[in-house]
Amino acid sequence: MTATRVAVVGCGHLGTIHARLLAARGDVRLVAVVDPSAEARERVAAAHGCLALEAPEALLGHVDAAVVAAPTGRHAAVSLPLLEGGVDLLVEKPIAAGVEEARAIVTAARRLGRTVAVGHVERFNPAWRMALAHAGRIAAIESSRLGPFSFRSMDVGVVHDLMIHDIDLVLSLAPGRLERVDARGLAATGGHEDAVRAQLVFASGLVATLTASRVHPVQRRGLELWSSEGLVSVDFVAKSVEVVGPSPAVRAGDYVAAAVPAEARAAAREAFFTEVLPRHRLAVPEANAIAAEHDDFLGAIRERRPPLVPAAAGAAALEVANRVLDALQVTALGERDVVPTVPLPSPLRRTG
Repeated sequence: MTATRVAVVGCGHLGTIHARLLAARGDVRLVAVVDPSAEARERVAAAHGCLALEAPEALLGHVDAAVVAAPTGRHAAVSLPLLEGGVDLLVEKPIAAGVEEARAIVTAARRLGRTVAVGHVERFNPAWRMALAHAGRIAAIESSRLGPFSFRSMDVGVVHDLMIHDIDLVLSLAPGRLERVDARGLAATGGHEDAVRAQLVFASGLVATLTASRVHPVQRRGLELWSSEGLVSVDFVAKSVEVVGPSPAVRAGDYVAAAVPAEARAAAREAFFTEVLPRHRLAVPEANAIAAEHDDFLGAIRERRPPLVPAAAGAAALEVANRVLDALQVTALGERDVVPTVPLPSPLRRTG
């Protein structure tokens, strides 16, 4: 097999990870890394023995594919010329800074017959895949994606930075038209929204309650699926899945809690999660989700098939994220008359 010639555009946190994983593959030749910062590009290039380039246009004619891990505001400006030059792309999430730019990428990919995958990496998390296998018909989702402030991705707020992961997971379930959005948030760091809780109601009846914060002292990334098969809990950090599901008696409709004699209820409480709704913790196999994302992207190029997360899915997640921002009411922490050093984006409405 001829090695696919690949470049990485953007040598920040994620770009560095992409470059390291791609350089280690036997089916890929990492040709170059690109970044306007000489220090950043030379550092990554030296680690992997590839070219260090200042501008992505220099890649044209020299690579088959590229990972776009530049700041979100640069995604469209980087992606569109590369697509026109015949380069297939894996674009980090969110696909673009705005919906019109996202649609331009989708349209260009279709017109030119190029592959564009979007880096919604949680789709490749083995814990998510295992949870879906045990979920049945999903009625509701609750997610929490929390962590300390990292001083990264400050060009966007927490909805585009973190919540969009869970928006994509919800949309992957094909829940139908988004009927209603309610969202409340906090601004704490002098710029975009830093913490948001949103409720999304879909035409299918699915209700998703999503919480994201980048100013939380404890890291937590997980979700719960409420389904016909019980409650399925996913811990993305620990990569674990727990299922609380129906016993044969519950499935058959034979269990009636009120029929348990009073003198037997203490013992019944102790045995409830072993005999009535048995609780199981499932072992999730070790896997690198970004490496799995690369497998899918490269396979899509070679087989000329759609990737798991195509450009249209990335654009759809961005559209819903913007619906959340449109509905969002933000409370700025501290004195209500303090003006943030960076103005809040226009869709945000400050209250109280």
